[in-house]
Amino acid sequence: MKSKIIIWLFFFLSLIFTGCQQQPEQEAPIEKSPAKQSVSFQLQWFTQSQFAGYYVALEKGWYLDEDIELTIYPGGPDVVPIDLVSAGTKDFGTTLLADLAVSIQKGKPAISLAQIQQNNGLRLLAKKSSNIKEPKDFINKKIGIWLGGWEVQFNALLAKKGISTNQINVISQGFSMTPFIEDHLDVASAMIYNEYHMVLASGIKKDELIIIDYADYELDFPGDVFFTSLKMYKENPDLCLRMLRASLKGWQYALKNPEEAVNIVLKYDKSGVQTKEHQLKMMNEISKLVKSPNVRIGSTDPNAIQNMINLLVKYKVIETKVELDEIYTDQLLNKI
Repeated sequence: MKSKIIIWLFFFLSLIFTGCQQQPEQEAPIEKSPAKQSVSFQLQWFTQSQFAGYYVALEKGWYLDEDIELTIYPGGPDVVPIDLVSAGTKDFGTTLLADLAVSIQKGKPAISLAQIQQNNGLRLLAKKSSNIKEPKDFINKKIGIWLGGWEVQFNALLAKKGISTNQINVISQGFSMTPFIEDHLDVASAMIYNEYHMVLASGIKKDELIIIDYADYELDFPGDVFFTSLKMYKENPDLCLRMLRASLKGWQYALKNPEEAVNIVLKYDKSGVQTKEHQLKMMNEISKLVKSPNVRIGSTDPNAIQNMINLLVKYKVIETKVELDEIYTDQLLNKI
């Protein structure tokens, strides 16, 4: 009898001990917040209102809300975002649609996720005193062009007007408009929202200038796109979606609150050269390029792309046509 009691007592104690051992496993696991992803974003130009939407989203914490720790890298005349992004050196970038299309046709693995600027602000400037009125007058003149990712429209214009590069003196144009102002350049590239106003601020009057608009020669291609590498799009679609969602939120806010957006841009301008007056003018012009009646911010017009491709092939800027789905995708935009 005594031995049975001992056995039952041992069995009872073993149950208690086992229950104590298993108890922690029955507790709900502690939920951990997802890790933030470090992401790099390469702009094609210096910190300015051209990129207001991205800086607004960064300042407001909307990238962090998407678990993204974003670093924005300003560009310049010697920076080619397509090369950096397609090579995997940077994760995302901005560039002109035409330049992206040409790079893709040449084998760069990249794709546009959103068409931020529905229209293009690129122009050519000449002084009336130079006797330049139209492209045919470029012959034997010094032409300033941003090389390495900005020259697609210019090359198409030359081909359309039957001008060979041997007939003109193409000069790599930098950030400053001083060479044009001081007559070291006969023609200069200029964005209608930036360099054009720099020239006016120098004291040159509007009626002293000739503005050559690519649209007058049926070369009015869409402007800046938000793009990434083909590898990033295929392997990390969720990250691409989150980056796009935060970026578009930033653009929507910037367009509705232009002065606040400019103040945010100035906060991130490490060079200290930008002024509020100039950036407000730029923001006003950028808004005209980004907004389009009945068009959602970031939408891509396939007809505009097809027309651009047809013209680039016609004027032999690219050798063969590129399929639209090689240039852009709207799948992520449609999920937002």
